Amino acid sequence: MNTSLIIRLCIIGLVILLMMIAWDKLKDANPGLLFIGFIALGSIAGVLGVKYLIPWIGDAVGTFIYSSGEEVQMEGSMKAVAKMAQGDYEGAIEEYEEMLRNEPDKPFPIGEMARIYAEKLKDPQKALAVLQKHLNSHAWPEDDSAFLMFRMVDIQVEALGDLEGARERLQQIIGAFPNTRHSANAHHKMNEVEQQQFKLTMEQRLKSGNADA
Repeated sequence: MNTSLIIRLCIIGLVILLMMIAWDKLKDANPGLLFIGFIALGSIAGVLGVKYLIPWIGDAVGTFIYSSGEEVQMEGSMKAVAKMAQGDYEGAIEEYEEMLRNEPDKPFPIGEMARIYAEKLKDPQKALAVLQKHLNSHAWPEDDSAFLMFRMVDIQVEALGDLEGARERLQQIIGAFPNTRHSANAHHKMNEVEQQQFKLTMEQRLKSGNADA
């Protein structure tokens, strides 16, 4: 464990100690003051946790796993998680891209990048483009290929509302992986999508009927 990490842990311990002392002073106060103190302490803890604690935990895990202490890919994408917690979504994408450069045959970083684009950056088209680009980059194992394709289906359904496009992609999965669990999952997802399409059609007809009346 390096000196910088020890200093960081000491600071965290000091902050926790000060918060415990403050709580001990507040616990016998009147309910109104107690409530205000609780909110204040919770806010301070939240800010410190997001801004300092999570990134520091990432550094600690990285140092523990890799004895050399060099900047290498960290198991569990802790660096990317720390960036996400800070609201640095572009930074998180960069961390996942670095993971992918180190291990280009892993689909997980690709799926996470797509999720950030779709959910956090509100750019589902970019998410689909990222998934399609990497899906076409080389021949993936069956499970990894299906994983990327199902991610595309999720984005089409949840972020774009493109139910027909999702149905077409599910048909691709069924055709690509016949008589497998991926095909069975695609059939199940297809039923859900078709139910959504039916519900949407009925709602549109109802609205149209009310407008004509």
